[in-house]
Amino acid sequence: MAQTKNYYKILGVEKNASFADIKKRYRELAKKHHPDVNNGSKKAENNFKILSAAYNVLSDKKSRREYDQSFRQQTRPRGPGSGTWSDPSSDFDFSGRQKTGQQGDFRQATPEEEQKFDPEFPTRGFDLQFMIDLPLVTVALGGTIPYSYEKYVQCPDCEGTGFMDSEECSVCKGKRLVVESVTIEIKIPPGIGNLYTLRIPNAGGEGRNGGPPGDLLLRISAEKHPRFKRLKNDIYAEIPISPELAEKGGSLEIETLDSVQTIEVEEGTLTGEELRIPGQGAAILWGKKRGDFILKFKIQDD
Repeated sequence: MAQTKNYYKILGVEKNASFADIKKRYRELAKKHHPDVNNGSKKAENNFKILSAAYNVLSDKKSRREYDQSFRQQTRPRGPGSGTWSDPSSDFDFSGRQKTGQQGDFRQATPEEEQKFDPEFPTRGFDLQFMIDLPLVTVALGGTIPYSYEKYVQCPDCEGTGFMDSEECSVCKGKRLVVESVTIEIKIPPGIGNLYTLRIPNAGGEGRNGGPPGDLLLRISAEKHPRFKRLKNDIYAEIPISPELAEKGGSLEIETLDSVQTIEVEEGTLTGEELRIPGQGAAILWGKKRGDFILKFKIQDD
């Protein structure tokens, strides 16, 4: 059976590392070993592929759990000099040491040999994630809303160069990016579930040196409605009626999610009885179909 690579050692993180720590470490190593910053080196390309494979497994909850189970089942005999993982197809192990001869024969890389990160290399901006409270009606039926938040944008004074007239930009202090408040229109898909995460591509922090921006992730939280309650795609509402209307029956005007309708209350209606109005509930699967609107009658006291 082929032996599973130790992805934790490849990335240089502990087995109990959080997703944020794994992502941070991957970004650090990916910047260093990206082929574009190493003149297209095949060795750097191989290292980069190994890093990416490790990150893809450990950054996903399900695949990480399966990997951990598989890795624990394997016995890994260790000999002299095998304290860090190293791949025979790569001349670099990710502990920061350079291979010079046979496996297990390491020496510390000199500062000159360390591959430097190019500050001019285009880098992707950061993803931003926020929790957003929305009215129940908007979550159930969808809509477009304005959303304001702060993010890194290119410094307008120095146009993202970090300098003005050969001097460090006094606005961004040479960092090229500044924090600004922005407002964008967000399209809320109809019928999304509570705590659904909506991803808006390229609306996150701006990249450096022409790199692409990150994404904006909004975790949707539906606000409680004073009269309506959502259960899957159906909407429930308690409707108070007078004893006289309950006894004799008659017409009653009620408010649904997006309309006002007239219903007929049956003669002899009791507290707790329900009336279902088809197709007036929450949207189903982002489509045009909708759940039902269910009225539950409550006879008021005299």
